Amino acid sequence: RTLRWLDRCYEAHANPQTQNLFPIVQGGLDTSIGGLREKCLAGFRNRDDQIAGYAIGGLAGGESKDEFWRVVDQCCRALPDNKP
Repeated sequence: RTLRWLDRCYEAHANPQTQNLFPIVQGGLDTSIGGLREKCLAGFRNRDDQIAGYAIGGLAGGESKDEFWRVVDQCCRALPDNKP
């Protein structure tokens, strides 16, 4: 759903020259190979030419520090270094 929503947002985006959309990587705490977060990251990489920057979602503050850092590490390794 996240990728469909992103595609719909870009279709409806009226001011791409003056406003940026920052999609939110979803997937909860699922960092498994082929899991939801990995699918979301792959979809974002396929659309990278349209994306100005990224946000990491699916963290609520109640997860353990280990779970938190596994998600952050997975996202940072998968997303481009040249974008916020």
